[in-house]
Amino acid sequence: MRFTGLHFRFFVFALLFILVANAGAQENPPIPITVEVNTAQFLNFGSFTVGSNGGTVTVDPNGNRTHAGDVYLLHMGENPSPALFDVIANPGTIIQISAPNNMALEGANGGTIYLNINSFSTGQTFITNANPPNVNPVYVGGTLNIPANTNLPSGKYTGTFTLTFNHQ
Repeated sequence: MRFTGLHFRFFVFALLFILVANAGAQENPPIPITVEVNTAQFLNFGSFTVGSNGGTVTVDPNGNRTHAGDVYLLHMGENPSPALFDVIANPGTIIQISAPNNMALEGANGGTIYLNINSFSTGQTFITNANPPNVNPVYVGGTLNIPANTNLPSGKYTGTFTLTFNHQ
């Protein structure tokens, strides 16, 4: 078969159409996007004592504990640890974490101290990369604010905090 000018133009047009038709954008993620978050470890500040001037105790996402003010860290009892959340989502899902501040923690023997959630191992916004059922670990640290001159009773101080994991 011989190609004439008309056949050749049709062949070039068809080839261009195929090339353009195959060029595309990134595939959309599966809909609906689901995100599952499970608590794997609780935030723990360990043991400490406080003088009359108050101060702070901080645990970072790596589990390092520091203090400021009239606070003295004790090395007995439970070990300090960051909170750990296992996030399960499709790879490439953008997650933004929101946390409230100044949450009251009540003492078993009375008294109140305040918790601020202020650090995340992933940053406050991150992109998931593990394929489900594998998890994207998110370590969360915080700071306890102990008021001055409150004569806080000794004992365990407990409370809960809620993180919001928004996805895009």
